[in-house]
Amino acid sequence: MNRIELALLTIIIVLCLPIAQISMSFALTTSTHTIAAVGSIKNSVEPTRTRKHVVAYVATFIDETANFIASHFDMVDTEFEAASTIGKIKALNPNIIILGYKDIMAMHTYYDDWAEVNSHEDWFLHDIHGNRLIKADYGWYAMDVGNPGWRSHYANYVKNKIDNFPFDGVFADDVWDVFPAESGWNPWTVPIEDVPVEIKNRWHDDMVGMLKFVKATMGSKLLIVNTSNNGDYVDASDGKMEEEFVHPSWYALDEFHDEYINWRDKVESLKNISQRGKYYLAHSGTRIPDNPTEVELSKVHDIMIYCFASYLLGVNGEKATVGFNDIYSQDGAFGYYPVYDVSLGSPINDYYLLASVYSRDFEKGKVLVNPTTSSYAVNLGNEYKTLDGQTVSNVTIDAHSGIILLKP
Repeated sequence: MNRIELALLTIIIVLCLPIAQISMSFALTTSTHTIAAVGSIKNSVEPTRTRKHVVAYVATFIDETANFIASHFDMVDTEFEAASTIGKIKALNPNIIILGYKDIMAMHTYYDDWAEVNSHEDWFLHDIHGNRLIKADYGWYAMDVGNPGWRSHYANYVKNKIDNFPFDGVFADDVWDVFPAESGWNPWTVPIEDVPVEIKNRWHDDMVGMLKFVKATMGSKLLIVNTSNNGDYVDASDGKMEEEFVHPSWYALDEFHDEYINWRDKVESLKNISQRGKYYLAHSGTRIPDNPTEVELSKVHDIMIYCFASYLLGVNGEKATVGFNDIYSQDGAFGYYPVYDVSLGSPINDYYLLASVYSRDFEKGKVLVNPTTSSYAVNLGNEYKTLDGQTVSNVTIDAHSGIILLKP
């Protein structure tokens, strides 16, 4: 997890659903819209259709929410605290993948395993004075992923949950690629010079070791990690969530990644990791103001299309999923957008440059993405239909936007 990912909000405030207040890495927002129970999920084997995930951190799933998730999504990332009610979702959609959340290196005093963890001082990381390391913004204690006791506790906590409830695996948050122990970035409550550099020096290997241990303990159940690492962390697990895919949920409506530093890296990581047969949860979003105007909602929709089109450029295989914001998003969509179910068929090539934008061809259409700060006119070579039914052979694609076209 990089610096921007670490700046996420953690307070869940929901008016429309009865949930507990739980601190997490995703910023969930309030919605007062009514969830529709009508669904569109297809459970047969269809490798060319878009698979969708949703973030839904709740303590209890009421029937209405369970119905919506079961009928609209292929995967849900939720709380282990919701264990007693996830059976509702599985009963409606036995093929859905349900992940329980458990931070791999953070411990709060209100976690249900705090009493046990607090009695093992050696499981915690400490500064040079022997004090426990505390993250400044959220106040959690940093755990030692190289400690055998912490590894065993974490792995067995997760195993107990998935053995006794119909979870398909764990979503392991805060799988940091680099541990901050030198100047440049200090997330701790103590001066950075008080953080032992030896933790940073052993951190990467320790994390790989912990992931391997947890995976071995879980067996066939899924270990999905939240990390910026696209290499050995993914190899040691079943796949990753990329919560910064194209447009992170904490970005403002007018804030975008640089084309070559971030956008291309995300599309390439999706392409490569999904080709390796690993899970890749491409998660995007945007900050939505309270009581958004029609203009703001239109911008949210445009960003969603931009993110989805970028996903279509890189996706390969059946284990990649797309998600935007969460079930409590202020746009009232609850994480589901009908455009996800537009039928494009199978991709017939990799993405490529076309008139200064990126494109990919599908059996039933074409996708264009412009991740630059300029707009471009594109000659399509053939006639296509836009999603609103217009026939076009040329399009102008604005900066930071995407277009999905269908063959007539």
